[in-house]
Amino acid sequence: MENDKENVVQAVVVMDLFNNNFLPINSEKPMGLLQVAGIPLIDYTLESLFLGGVGEALLFCCQDGNKIKDHIKKCKEDKALWSTTMEVQVVMSDTCQTMGDVMREIDAAGLVRGHFVLLGVNSITNMNFAMLLEKHKQTCKKDKGAAMTIVYKEVAWEHPLIYNDNSVLLAADGNTHKILMHEKHKPKSKKTTISLPLECVLNHSEVKLHHNLVDPGIALCSPSVPPLFSDNFDFQNRNDFIYGILINEDILASSLYYALLGEKQYAAAITNWKTYQTVCWDILHNWVYPLSIETGSFYQNTYLSMGNHNFRKTDSTLSRSCSLLGDVLIGEKSHISDMTKISKSIVGNNCMIGKEVVIQGSHLMDNVIVKDNTRIINSFIDEGCTIEDNCNLEGVIASNKICIKSGSILKGNILGDEQSEDDRKPSKSTLESGTEWENESSREGDDEFIGFEKDWSASDSCYSSESSVESLSDSPIPEDTNIFLQEVIDSLARGYDDKLKCDFLILEINSSRYAYNIQLHEVNFFVVRALLSLPVLAESKSVLSSVKDTIKFFRPVLANYIKTKSSIMDCLKAVEESCLKNEWLDGKAGQVIHLLYEADVVDEDSLLEWFEDLKENESPLINQTSVVKFFDWLQEASEESDDSD
Repeated sequence: MENDKENVVQAVVVMDLFNNNFLPINSEKPMGLLQVAGIPLIDYTLESLFLGGVGEALLFCCQDGNKIKDHIKKCKEDKALWSTTMEVQVVMSDTCQTMGDVMREIDAAGLVRGHFVLLGVNSITNMNFAMLLEKHKQTCKKDKGAAMTIVYKEVAWEHPLIYNDNSVLLAADGNTHKILMHEKHKPKSKKTTISLPLECVLNHSEVKLHHNLVDPGIALCSPSVPPLFSDNFDFQNRNDFIYGILINEDILASSLYYALLGEKQYAAAITNWKTYQTVCWDILHNWVYPLSIETGSFYQNTYLSMGNHNFRKTDSTLSRSCSLLGDVLIGEKSHISDMTKISKSIVGNNCMIGKEVVIQGSHLMDNVIVKDNTRIINSFIDEGCTIEDNCNLEGVIASNKICIKSGSILKGNILGDEQSEDDRKPSKSTLESGTEWENESSREGDDEFIGFEKDWSASDSCYSSESSVESLSDSPIPEDTNIFLQEVIDSLARGYDDKLKCDFLILEINSSRYAYNIQLHEVNFFVVRALLSLPVLAESKSVLSSVKDTIKFFRPVLANYIKTKSSIMDCLKAVEESCLKNEWLDGKAGQVIHLLYEADVVDEDSLLEWFEDLKENESPLINQTSVVKFFDWLQEASEESDDSD
């Protein structure tokens, strides 16, 4: 029994941020109960731990621990998914002022039995904790001094999670992933040079540099981590710990490693209002699946999807003349009145929104009343607030049960319990975290404002830097079609590896098509795009031979979709895009077209028409030697056929 308990994956969740970035919202309720896309943070945390293989979670609370206990009790009564097998223990201590104090308290109480996961309640992820912790244990077998493996997510440099939070510069051994240098830079830092210690290069055969990492606040820890905090009282937060280990590695006999999450895994930390907004957007767009707007609920499918990422509870009411313009979530029993326009916003439960109201880029919690002719832009309105008619709010943070009088015009105000409508502007935080209340404007000369970004940024989720940078130069694929494309690639790859019947694959593709409301011409395009993007092609030493084999194997699939003149043109457009974007097809467009022609997937007339389109649109393919040779051959073959007739 004792051995079984030792094998259970433990996680320590620090329930406090130890900064003022969310005041006054978290002055009366713990950070874990702050709603993100309609769900308390703690619900996302517990479900992600459960789905990630964690068997025991320790929630360490330094304030409002009883509220967390009550919430956990209610979740168990409501049969939350995690409550079936995961043990949750709430630990309270009102003497801890920093994360370092928390770790010293854990060490003194002996709360962890061995290797464990360490994260904050503000971390949102769908990663597999158990698998990464096992990899950390393997690292520890090779390096007895390995204290911590820090988890990062690689994204594009322009990604809003980097743009609006501290960016990480990391230098590490390219073979072992041992961290050699770790620097954090404030948002929009203008620093253009770095200094890499000479010994980093001289003592390691390969050094990797990463400048585009999101720090989700997640680490895999060895049993030595709590004692290290106890022995070093100057370790007040995780940054202190990392810096202390790196400069005193020999003295402390400890080292740090890092792990990068895969392309389909999501991880982010909500550290300020901007990252709060970005994560809400990602949840609505399903980047954090299986975490969603129904996380923590025993009852599923309680939302109606209205297209364009608009969702509303089944018992909410919308007037006929109101407009949901995209990226909108409406909670239960909320009412939206006539001529109201809502875009990129969250409206909580039991909210009453009046007539001719404009809500954009804002978050309204439960039981909020907004009266007629009011405009709310990039603001956070907490529970129980009342906003009278003819108000204009921009970048406002309003604490719970605030009443804003009729005709008020507020910009960049923080409204707490005591000051109500005082024009109190927050000062910039000087905390170690480096996050700031005030958002610096993206262009010089713009007025600074409080709250969220003026425009919601399309975050491209957390795809790798290469794919994200590539998408910046082109129009990004809409999210639903992007997900559809990935599902088709996955289906075809699995079908090819397992030699499944093509009839089954066609059923899978059609199911995905209806799930994401994909038009038929888009299906034609993405099926061919997926076929030419299969991993087997990218990994092949003889790409054209592999292309020929995949076309032969998937011929029934192609025949099902590519059978009319318009579908053939869709197919050829997919070939064009694939040959321009896939490195393994670079310079091979002519051969790919030839293989499709020999397989009777495309016909001569369609090819000639497509070739004229390439010329008209000045496509880069038109100058490829293989394309020129193929169409010369096609022309000669056509002339010979005419002569023989």
